Amino acid sequence: MSKTKLLILYTGGTLGMGYKTKGDETSPLVPLDWSTVYKSISIFSPQSYFTKEKGIIFKFLKFKTAIDSSEINPSHWKKILEIINKNYANFDGFIIIHGTDTMAYTASALSFAIQGLKKPIVLTGSQLPVFHSRTDAINNLSNAVHIAAAKVFGHKTIPEVLICFNDKLMRGNRATKSSSRDFSGFETPSFPILGDLNEPIKISNELVLKFTDKEFKILPEFESNIIIITLFPGFNHELFKTIAQIKNLKGVILRTFGSGNAPTDIKFLNSLKQLKQKGKIVVNISQCIEGNIDTTKYKTGKLINDCGVLSSGNMTLETATAKLMWLLGNYNNNKIQELFVQNLKGEMN
Repeated sequence: MSKTKLLILYTGGTLGMGYKTKGDETSPLVPLDWSTVYKSISIFSPQSYFTKEKGIIFKFLKFKTAIDSSEINPSHWKKILEIINKNYANFDGFIIIHGTDTMAYTASALSFAIQGLKKPIVLTGSQLPVFHSRTDAINNLSNAVHIAAAKVFGHKTIPEVLICFNDKLMRGNRATKSSSRDFSGFETPSFPILGDLNEPIKISNELVLKFTDKEFKILPEFESNIIIITLFPGFNHELFKTIAQIKNLKGVILRTFGSGNAPTDIKFLNSLKQLKQKGKIVVNISQCIEGNIDTTKYKTGKLINDCGVLSSGNMTLETATAKLMWLLGNYNNNKIQELFVQNLKGEMN
């Protein structure tokens, strides 16, 4: 029987951070190099249970420079995709160690860019550094190994991009960061978790995406020239009008009220129409954490729908953002309008 091989990619994030001035807990946390972080992760050692008892072979790769995840941008997504593409045939699963701030954005971006995925890609990290006496890093990493090397532990392989955090297994493009303090870290507001990683591990296999016959390939392009606008009482429609004049702007994500409602001010509606006429893609997403865009419910929603604004359904902000960036990077406007409202990777109901 061939041994299970996992690729671990370290990008940075809180898990691998230490004080800028060693021993000074008042100094800021900064990402440390993997060579330093690795020494504190006993589950990856050659004498660990995973290696010695289960025969799992780990390979470790890292970003040239570890980063705080607030620094993540599409160039980093492309680097992660390049590494997965290069190593896909040789490994049974992948674990990406990533900061929590933008983990849901990265998970969403990878889920759209990777076509024909048949292996688990698990993102995880921690709320406290691995060096902290109360760190959650080891538990999160251990759970990630159980999912990425599923067959070794008698579980079905999950062919998805996942987030594994605080004993929860979540579809990556359904998760959103819910707390910067609590160990739970993430929620999936409009979709159940895929697995409970307490004792015993329970996977809801009926919720897992089905295996696909599609060929594995990567579509790695992302368009960053988009803007996210949050509506609020007293929103200045004159300022909004100037947005359509931004030369390189490709898309607008409009964070509306409730089920997708917005002011009916004629200046605002005309600006939406102008954006559409100039070939900009405009997306409607609710400011509510949980819920669904339904522009048939109220007049205030129907009017912006009539301006050609696309519904994000019950996607998270992170997912809608990554999806729009990915579509803009790979398709023309007609195709984008067709695909954005479709459930491509389990990201919406």
